Amino acid sequence: MEDNEDCGIKDIQFGFRRFRAPAKRIYANRNVFLLDVPPNPIASWLLSWMPQLVRSWLQRLLPEWFLPTTVILKERNPTKADSYENEIDTYLHLRSLQGTHIPRLFGEVTVSDPHAQRYQISKRPTPAILLENVEGVSLHNLPTEELGNPRLLRELEDIYNLLTEKGVVHGDPRLHNFIRAHQRIVAIDFEFSYPLPSDITNEDELEGLKSEIRKRERQAQGAESKRLVSGVYFLEGGSLIRKRLGTDLRSSSTTTHNEQRSDEGPVYPRSSAT
Repeated sequence: MEDNEDCGIKDIQFGFRRFRAPAKRIYANRNVFLLDVPPNPIASWLLSWMPQLVRSWLQRLLPEWFLPTTVILKERNPTKADSYENEIDTYLHLRSLQGTHIPRLFGEVTVSDPHAQRYQISKRPTPAILLENVEGVSLHNLPTEELGNPRLLRELEDIYNLLTEKGVVHGDPRLHNFIRAHQRIVAIDFEFSYPLPSDITNEDELEGLKSEIRKRERQAQGAESKRLVSGVYFLEGGSLIRKRLGTDLRSSSTTTHNEQRSDEGPVYPRSSAT
């Protein structure tokens, strides 16, 4: 995720509940926001004493009253209405994976933004969906040494095996769209998903992701090699020599051991012999 950008207050209508919540844009140039949902004392009180079976039934029946403290709001893009509908249908089709391998879909809402509507001719609310806020790190932002972890690769394969079983192609296989959360991987963003033909698997998408990971590993190894080579110093004839990328660069500096620069590696005192 990118740095959050404050976007004021959103007015949300979700089923029988209407509430206002501060919103922060979490992806540049996209209508995806992090919402801080106001607490609902009545729901909290009900959940404190209800049996688990009744609680689960009520949460499915009236999800608007039992939202977590933070959720993801994803507004429909007017220029990509088909993608919005497609993502909803995909989440419903993958209902059994919600909350584990994909975010939970709480439901559809309508959004009014008083500040934004001041500059719009249309004052109609914007359709949107509320999704679970999966706390973790996208694979794109994960340290390279963790990307190549065999366990992580197996978890990625598990997700694609499940998508194949459900007959779904993710459609946008980028590291940005997979989150490492609590020792599991969660797939997000199903705007471009489509039915998987019965005679093939998701192997092509999975191999594309693995290729991207291998590319990141090669880039990291190359950068590390350059860093190690550029930091080699040694003494030759009483003069400090820096060996960098095959070129000897004689130091003209008279830096002493006590005045060593932090970016020059180990520097040894000149010989006292005359």
